[in-house]
Amino acid sequence: AKLSGQVGHSANVLTYRMCKENNPLIHEYMLGSIKKIILSCPQKKLEELENLGYVTIRDNGLTELEPNTLTCTTVGILDKNNIPEELKFIKRLRLL
Repeated sequence: AKLSGQVGHSANVLTYRMCKENNPLIHEYMLGSIKKIILSCPQKKLEELENLGYVTIRDNGLTELEPNTLTCTTVGILDKNNIPEELKFIKRLRLL
């Protein structure tokens, strides 16, 4: 349950940013034609992605986790034929 909540937060932040940028992919994303994939990732990699400016979610610490725990990162919409160098490691991650 905790993970699904954090993933929901990250999807909302990504959608909000895409709307602010008037991104043409937002319509396709909202229709559900773009796959949403959840992967298990080492904490160190989440921190690296946060430092690179990707959308990250840190928990408020109101339930199970310590305040400010980095729980989730979203890398946005990717073209599987044109993955940025810093994200190529995701091909090795385990699907949840």
